[in-house]
Amino acid sequence: MAIVCAVDAQMWEKVVNFAVEEAKIRNEKLYFLHCVEVPKLGQMVAEEMLEDVGEKIGKEILEKSADIARSNGVEFETILSKRKDIARFILEFADNVNASLIVVGTRRKTKTGKLLFGSVAQEVILNSKQPVVCLK
Repeated sequence: MAIVCAVDAQMWEKVVNFAVEEAKIRNEKLYFLHCVEVPKLGQMVAEEMLEDVGEKIGKEILEKSADIARSNGVEFETILSKRKDIARFILEFADNVNASLIVVGTRRKTKTGKLLFGSVAQEVILNSKQPVVCLK
């Protein structure tokens, strides 16, 4: 069994700290997932630049997450994905590693934000086979 922890640029620290503590209690491996999320702008060059920046930020978040897990003696793995269907990726990954729990962060989004990005946390909560802990 394992715990899947989906981390993003805004809520990563709170989500990671919770997931690490839960992994210690359960004695389970922890998978940190970060998906590069880029809005569709209709301009390929701008989208590629944003993807490059998003990938750099994602790598930094995953490394900081790894540092926290390492310092707490938790077995972990980090995964950076560029898949556009983020919620589906999280759900499929959780199934593939036989996860006992998914940990995600949520925040209130504007209508424009929901239009551009959707609600990954909502889709994960509604479609997961595993229990989901949602932190705000």
